[in-house]
Amino acid sequence: MDKECYIGVDVGGTKMHFAYVEGGKVVKQFKTSTDAYRGKSEIINDLIKGIENLMDEKVAGVGVGVPGLIDVEKGIVYNVQNIPAWKNVELKSALSEYFNLPVFIGNDANCFLLGEKFYGKGKAYSDLVALAMGTGVGAGVLVNDKLHIGNLSMAGEFGGIGYKDADFENYCSGKFFQRTCKSTGKEIAEKAMAGDAESTEAFNSFGEHVAHLIETIIYSYGPEAIILGGSLSNAYQLFEPNMTETLKKFPHQNALQTTALIASENSEIPVLGAAALVPYYLQKDVVEEILKTA
Repeated sequence: MDKECYIGVDVGGTKMHFAYVEGGKVVKQFKTSTDAYRGKSEIINDLIKGIENLMDEKVAGVGVGVPGLIDVEKGIVYNVQNIPAWKNVELKSALSEYFNLPVFIGNDANCFLLGEKFYGKGKAYSDLVALAMGTGVGAGVLVNDKLHIGNLSMAGEFGGIGYKDADFENYCSGKFFQRTCKSTGKEIAEKAMAGDAESTEAFNSFGEHVAHLIETIIYSYGPEAIILGGSLSNAYQLFEPNMTETLKKFPHQNALQTTALIASENSEIPVLGAAALVPYYLQKDVVEEILKTA
């Protein structure tokens, strides 16, 4: 099993989650406010300070997940959702030069996938899609045990695919509840759990839309498994029944029945996945050792 130590950072528009990962487990962690409307350098300085708080001589590298378009090889962040100043940020070079360690930058959906592949429910699968449904919709794609990133991390951006009068992001993320219920998915889930009929119906509709997104993923990549994560996966029990019922109408039932649909359960998976960028890109032998535990 993986005995190296890594630092992972999950950067969001609201918070930055820092974690020290050893043996595939988060042993130290903390969160800070991103304060996303500040200048580029101010946010980078806070990122450096957070990493410094966890750094020791055992750390083999740093992985950072960000929700945006990225040149993975160069480590350039071209655009980050909800952090307006982060455009054309040479984040990899800034961090690697400061810490004199290997640093890898990845799209947050790809980090979610790596977290599930290395340390979660995705170990057994070579062809896998990890679908993140929260503020928006994105996915990490694994083909033959390799990340399929595409140009500027665009592979897996299913949210932007046209659907009904808009796109999947407007129907399979928190935007759906804002548009239809004028409230957050979390608030509607709480009402549904308390027996509110209107909120329950909202999640029934949500489940139908998620089913159609799953069908699109199957048509696109034919994965062995789809892991559903993001904040809305916490309400899986509310939308799963109608999602399953809708999927019964999918014309290719043999393909559907051999595709595992799995709800993510570990809230630390995104930051674990950010840390996993290091062994994935740096140490092929470590990756192979991790996957032997599947």
